[in-house]
Amino acid sequence: MSLSRSCTLNRARRAAHIVITAAVLAWGLAFSPFAPVGHGWLQDGQTKAKDVSPSPARAGVLNAVHSVGLILVRNNSDPAGSPPRPRGSGVVVRKDGVVVTNLHVIAQDNSPALYSEVFFTLPDTGMEAELAVRRYRLKPVLIKREYDLALLRVVAAFDGQPVPASEVLPAIEVGDSRAIQLLDKLTIIGFPQGGGTSVTVNEGVVEGKDIVGQWIKTSARLIHGNSGGAAVDREGRLVGIPTKVVVDKSLLRKSGGPALSGADYEGAAVGFLRPAQLVQSMLASVKIAEIGSGADPIPPPQPGLSPRYSPPAAASRAAITVRGVVRAASDHLPIAGARVGLLPLGVSDVTSGNLIA
Repeated sequence: MSLSRSCTLNRARRAAHIVITAAVLAWGLAFSPFAPVGHGWLQDGQTKAKDVSPSPARAGVLNAVHSVGLILVRNNSDPAGSPPRPRGSGVVVRKDGVVVTNLHVIAQDNSPALYSEVFFTLPDTGMEAELAVRRYRLKPVLIKREYDLALLRVVAAFDGQPVPASEVLPAIEVGDSRAIQLLDKLTIIGFPQGGGTSVTVNEGVVEGKDIVGQWIKTSARLIHGNSGGAAVDREGRLVGIPTKVVVDKSLLRKSGGPALSGADYEGAAVGFLRPAQLVQSMLASVKIAEIGSGADPIPPPQPGLSPRYSPPAAASRAAITVRGVVRAASDHLPIAGARVGLLPLGVSDVTSGNLIA
């Protein structure tokens, strides 16, 4: 073999070796726990920060968290100097400081009497010093005992000093609870006693709707302290107020029987929410009373919400009673379970914004 031919074969072998090595290297990088990203290397499972930014739905829920706070109470009969104690959750539904919660959160145990003092703390950094600064004093403005709901208003700071007029509370957007369907996803936001003084969230779905009883059933975890908090949809809109839990007592441990696990207890319970449409009706009643008394009106509605109907002041001075029988247009027979609402004169479409009662 000539020298020229030998050199040519050697060059060909080296070229083939380089091609094979490059292919093996490329295959190895594709399945390696370290892969080049931009100008650096990231271990398997890591991504750039821009790849883990919250989705729009998640961002809506995170925004709703800022509107849910901790309700604390204290009685005049408590020992002098005793701090207020956590009682449940509340949700800011108006920027000027209107909060909704369950009536049983602000009522003394097994009594219709309310606690002497009610305080509200919005979530902050989680530090005690910050929590103390974010406390407000609340006073009831409207109570619906049949629905176990109460509207309260911020009347002062925790120390009794006036709240600056420029201070705006982070109000949640109230959604249309009538539009939610079975298996729709819900997120529960609140301050369960087992979770300490920091906000706790968990997810579930709509398990059922009781239109007559005004309930929404959910698989989301509800425990003591969640009462009065927020159940929000994927966009972070308020659709329900966590109110009670019904447990299948037949599954509870009996004398001498085996102990149940946490999963057993969770599977034996159904959470019940009061629909947000009840909160909207209460807010409308408060607005009518404010207009009649000359108080400051509700701030302009948030973008995306229907404008609320503003009745004349005279409407708040006289009670109106409506009686009658709802009949079908086809055969004129009475309709069982019909629901009646009041709308402004000339309005044809029923929305959460123009429904008076």
